[in-house]
Amino acid sequence: MNTLRRIFYTLSCFAFLMLLIPGIASAKSIFEHQNTTVPAGQTVDDLYVFGGNAEVYGQVTGVAVVVNGDLHLGSTADIKSVVVVIGGLVKQDPGAVLGDDIYTISLDSATQNSLLIGGGLALGLWVLQLAVSLLMILVPVLIRILGKQKVAAFTDRYPLSSNGRLILIGLLGCLILAALSTLLLVTVIGMPIIIVILLAVLLALAFGATVISFRIGEMFHGPTLMSDWMKVLVGAAILTAFINIPIVGWLLLLLVLMISLGISIQWIFRKRTKQ
Repeated sequence: MNTLRRIFYTLSCFAFLMLLIPGIASAKSIFEHQNTTVPAGQTVDDLYVFGGNAEVYGQVTGVAVVVNGDLHLGSTADIKSVVVVIGGLVKQDPGAVLGDDIYTISLDSATQNSLLIGGGLALGLWVLQLAVSLLMILVPVLIRILGKQKVAAFTDRYPLSSNGRLILIGLLGCLILAALSTLLLVTVIGMPIIIVILLAVLLALAFGATVISFRIGEMFHGPTLMSDWMKVLVGAAILTAFINIPIVGWLLLLLVLMISLGISIQWIFRKRTKQ
């Protein structure tokens, strides 16, 4: 554990120094390769080389860290602990003795491209998640503000006590839509209909999230009376925060989808009954 801690501290200090390089007088030595040699018969505690090659013919009782350089282990080399080489190669002659493990990180073009692609994908997913989270908060608020009294009346029809029934109706609706979409996939004209179904589900989800957010916001009472759109804002923010939790968020989103479909299906049936 102490060895790994020393390696971590060393690399952290190196990263910090790299940020300060423009103002450091010795920055030139980091980029200009200067070789370091541990001759045969000599013993050192730890070996740290940044921006140069290292040749070891003697004994290193601690860790050997080489950044942006190669490490050559001669036949008489004896390293008791971990070897870490970043941006270089490890060359080991027959007879060299190593105590623990060797960790190498190559900084060639292929690795840099992989890091760039991976970092780009991670950044893209983060931006996408952020955009979806903002939409999940803004859309219910806009629906409540623009809908005014109609949305208020629509929301009042679905108290928290009716969630069990709405979930059951939504579950049946999900099963029916899933079966219908599966059948449409094997037909020529199925894709346009599936897109229409998807848009309808998203619309139902938007109105359902508005109702759920309003009910959640009603549970929080501040020092002053909150307006309806503020209740939706508070509830949507809390709901979005929980949906962003891994695994739990997916289950919660599925639950919100079923409640939203239940609300929409029940609303459609009430409209047809009045007609």
